[in-house]
Amino acid sequence: MDMVSLQQLVAMGMTGYVRANFRVRTFGLDRLALQPSTIIAPNHRSDNDVPLLASALVPRWSRAAGEGVPWPTFAADDHAFFRGFLAGYPESIPLGLRRALWPVRVGGILERHLQCVPVRRPAQMRLVELLRYDPQQVLDGQLPPDVRAALARRAQGLGRPVPARAAEALDGRYADILWTELDRDHTTGVDELWRAHLRSAVADFRRLIAAVREGGLVIIFPEGELRTEGDIGPLAPGLASLARRGRARQVQPVAISYDPLTAGRPRAYVSVGAAVQPVAGRLIVQVTEGLRRAIPLTAGQIAATVLRESRPGTATAAATALRHAGDELTARAEAEIRPAEPRLLRTRRERERLLGSAFRRAQRRGPDDPVVRSLARELAGANHPS
Repeated sequence: MDMVSLQQLVAMGMTGYVRANFRVRTFGLDRLALQPSTIIAPNHRSDNDVPLLASALVPRWSRAAGEGVPWPTFAADDHAFFRGFLAGYPESIPLGLRRALWPVRVGGILERHLQCVPVRRPAQMRLVELLRYDPQQVLDGQLPPDVRAALARRAQGLGRPVPARAAEALDGRYADILWTELDRDHTTGVDELWRAHLRSAVADFRRLIAAVREGGLVIIFPEGELRTEGDIGPLAPGLASLARRGRARQVQPVAISYDPLTAGRPRAYVSVGAAVQPVAGRLIVQVTEGLRRAIPLTAGQIAATVLRESRPGTATAAATALRHAGDELTARAEAEIRPAEPRLLRTRRERERLLGSAFRRAQRRGPDDPVVRSLARELAGANHPS
């Protein structure tokens, strides 16, 4: 099986997962730049971003690949390449399943067959890397206190002694803790490991540079980490370095967002923004603005904003506030040619029903719920970029 066929097979599996869990809306797919030396830059909202992105964009990539366009290179978080990754992802899986998945390593498949490149942060590494460097090392004094406390709590819950040496913590029952990121300044006695980690980070980044320079497509999350607070950015400087050193022709912002306040399965959105021609010293601003402009207007954003800002005390007050906010924000989205949930734009009556349903769900969560707060901040950032 060739690489394109395997990637298509993986994408089919991801598409099945996405369709089972979300109702997906896509915007601007005609803008998707499938030209040589292009960087595709999505924001990072959820662990579901990769399957969502694949389900939305792979059909177009597949057609383009059949016409000779290179299959994309995907810059992936380095911990996805470690043995045991599936045991720690997602965090909610039972401990028994963690133990069963602990021996599994998918890194080789990702690199050799799916054209993925690990992205390492030079000054951070995962706890599992440090422990595997020397399984016999004594842990006392080497790890940050919060990490030692987490290992101790898990051991107590399992009725086991607290791990005293690295090998004792290299177990699937600790897998979620083993993906904890450590700062170089908060570890001791592993300077050679940090030097090797830095060399690997530089080498992998050079692979991405070479992919862009040689005319490939590279997909990279420029925020560098999950941002669940609703804001876009800040973007890591690595994006500008990759574009400059790889001589990228263009960077394609792709905005990802979710609305869990709608009835039934949550809505998920993939919105392709206008391609950006890199300008030295301004690319980060250009891509940040492109992502903000591509974020679609959703019912959950409006409902969350009304709940947090107006805090209406009665059903009548809530209906009035939602009506005014819905009218104003949908008119603004249309005037700015900003994508929006289609049901917000059909009729005023349908919009009011949709917003009322989302508002009731927001009320049940409360104005300070993380999801409600994130949706309100998402709308504020899209409409009032800094």
